[in-house]
Amino acid sequence: MEHILELKNISKSFRNTKALDGVSLTLYPGEIHALLGENGAGKSTVLNIISGTYLPDAGEMIYKGEKTTMESPMYARKKGIVMVHQELQLVPEMTVYENIFLADEIVNPITKFIDYKKMESKADELLKRVDADFKSCVSVKSLSIAQQQMVEIAKALHLNSDVMILDEPTSSLTDKEIEKLFVIMEKLRAEKKALLFVSHRMEEIFRIADRITIFRDGKFIDSMPAKGVGREELIYKLTGRKIQSVFNTESLKKPEGIALSVRNLKDAAGKIAGDGVSFDLYKGEILGFSGLVGSGRTETVRLIFGADKIRSGEIKINGNTVKIKSIRDSIKQGIALIPENRKLEGFVGTAKNMNNIGMCSYDRLKRGLLFDRDILKNAKEYMKKLHVKPEDPMKHTQNLSGGNQQKVVLAKWLCTGPKILIMDEPTRGVDIGAKEEIYKLMNDLTRQGVSIIMISSELPEILMMSNRIMVMFEGKMNAIINREDATEEKILNYAMGGTS
Repeated sequence: MEHILELKNISKSFRNTKALDGVSLTLYPGEIHALLGENGAGKSTVLNIISGTYLPDAGEMIYKGEKTTMESPMYARKKGIVMVHQELQLVPEMTVYENIFLADEIVNPITKFIDYKKMESKADELLKRVDADFKSCVSVKSLSIAQQQMVEIAKALHLNSDVMILDEPTSSLTDKEIEKLFVIMEKLRAEKKALLFVSHRMEEIFRIADRITIFRDGKFIDSMPAKGVGREELIYKLTGRKIQSVFNTESLKKPEGIALSVRNLKDAAGKIAGDGVSFDLYKGEILGFSGLVGSGRTETVRLIFGADKIRSGEIKINGNTVKIKSIRDSIKQGIALIPENRKLEGFVGTAKNMNNIGMCSYDRLKRGLLFDRDILKNAKEYMKKLHVKPEDPMKHTQNLSGGNQQKVVLAKWLCTGPKILIMDEPTRGVDIGAKEEIYKLMNDLTRQGVSIIMISSELPEILMMSNRIMVMFEGKMNAIINREDATEEKILNYAMGGTS
C-alpha cells in the first residue's frame, strides 16, 4: 500500500533547544497510527509541522506522492490535513454549526447572505456520522468535553480531510466516552482516513492502534506494528530504561493521628448533596478520591483549599478548627492544591518558570526586599529536584510539554512546604516516565509526614497509590474502603450508587 504522508529526517530547533533531530514517520490510508514518546520527546512539534503551525528547519515532507511544505494551518486544511488539539479550538459562545463552518460559511448564491439553514442541515448530517447525541443548533458551551471533541471531528469531516491528527483526545474523557470515541475512530479507519493518534495510556494503544512510532529526546527510535509488541518492550523503547513498580507500601501501618478532619462540608453552589461531605485524612497517608465525573470530588477539595465558598461545615487541622475563606488562608494552614486544569489554574502562561515556581513563596524568599537572584536560585533547585526539561528557569512555562508543565506546578506548591497536599488528576496527560517520578515523589512526601488527597479517574492508579479510598456519588461520600479490601469492581459499584 502506498503511503499518504511521509516525513524524512525532519529537524526543528527553538533557540538553543533542538526539539526534533532527524525524525521520520510514515502514515498510510485506513490506519490508526500511534505516536508515542515521553513529554518533551518532540511529538507536539512534529504534529505542528504536519498541520502547518511550524516550518521544519531541515528534512522533507511527502504528501500524496508530492514533496510539499505545509505553510500554515489553513493551507494544511485545504490539503486535507486537520488536527484536533488536546486543548479544543472551538468558540464557546457560537453554535455547533457556526463552529463547523467557521471561515467556510455557506453563502446563498442569489442573496449573497450566509445560509444558516443549510449550514445547520449539513452540520446535523455530519454529527450523525459521528453518532452525536445533540443537534447543531445548540451552543458549544453547553456541551461536555467529549461532545466538543465530536464537533471537532465533525468539522474535520466537513473539510473532507484525509489525514486526521488526534492529540491526546482521551485525556479528559470517561471510560464510556473513550469507548465511543474509539468506535468513531474505527469508522473513520474503515472510510480509509489516516489517523495519527497521541496517547500516554498503554491500554489505549493496544486497544486501537495498528502501528506505533516512538520518539525519544527529539529522535526517531522505532516504528512497528502494534500487534505482538509487549508492554515492557514498549516502555523500554519509550524511556530507555526499565520502569520499576512504585506501589505504595507505606500504608496500613497504625495511623499517627488525624491531619485533616472534615465534617458536613457543603458548598454555596449546592453541588454537594445531603448533609455534606465528612472524612478524616491521617498523617502520612494517601487518601484516594474516586467517583464518576460530576460526583463532587473536585468540588470538595476546592472548598478545603478555599477556591470556592463554603456554605456550612467544619474543617479541623491537627485537631484545631480553622476558617478557610480564601486560598491565602489555606496556604497559611499548610494546604496546597495541584489543580485538575493546569493550564487554566496551575500556572501563568505568559510567566517564566522561575516566577511560576516562586509566586506562592515570595514571602519566604524575600529578605526585606525580593531579589530576582533568590527567585532564580529557588527555581533552579526545584527544577533540578523534579527533573524539569529543559532545566531553564527563564523559559516560559507555556512552552514546555504537558508533563514538564505539571512538574512546574508541583514545584510551585512544594516550595510552600505543605503539610496537606491535594492532587487533582496529577498524572493526566503525562508520560509513563513522568508518572513514575510523580508516584515516587508522593511516596517520599508521605514518608516525611505529608498527607495527600489524590483524585484520579484511573482505577489502577487509585488502587496502586492509595492507603484508603473514598468513593463519591452524586455529591456525597458513598464509601471509604481500605486498600486491602478494594477492587475495581467494588469501587465502580460504589461510584454508581451501589451499597455493600
